[in-house]
Amino acid sequence: MTIKKLIEKLLAAQSVRYLISSCVAFAADYAVLLALNAVLSGATFLSMELSAVISFAISSQLNFWINRRWVFRSEKSPLPELGGYYSLALVSFSVKTFVLLELEVRVLKIPLAIAKPLAEAVMFAVNYFVQKKIIFGRRRK
Repeated sequence: MTIKKLIEKLLAAQSVRYLISSCVAFAADYAVLLALNAVLSGATFLSMELSAVISFAISSQLNFWINRRWVFRSEKSPLPELGGYYSLALVSFSVKTFVLLELEVRVLKIPLAIAKPLAEAVMFAVNYFVQKKIIFGRRRK
C-alpha cells in the first residue's frame, strides 16, 4: 500500500477526521488562550477565565464548521446543529474551565500550559460521541 492510499484510507475514517479537527481547534484555542493570558495576567485576577472565554469563542466556531462539513458531512440545516453544538460546547467549556482548570491551576498549582491539554483530554471522547450520535447524526428515513 502506498503512502497516498494509506492517507486516503485514514482520512476516510470519521474518527480520524474528528481527531484532526479537534487538534486544529485545540491549537487555535491553546494559542489564543496562552497569548491572551500572558497579556492580561497583570491586569486582572480573572485573566485565565477571560482568556478562556475569548479563545473558546474563536476555536468553537472553527471546530463547528470543520466538524459539520468535513468530519460528519452533514447536509442538514446548520441552525439546529449550531444550537445543539453550542449546547454541548458550553457544557464542555464550563466543565473544562470552571471545574477542571480551576482545580488544576488554582488548587493543584499545575501551570496553565500543562493544565489546558489535560482538561481537553478529559472531554474529548464524550464530545465525539454526542456530536456523532446526536448533533450531526443522520436522521433515519
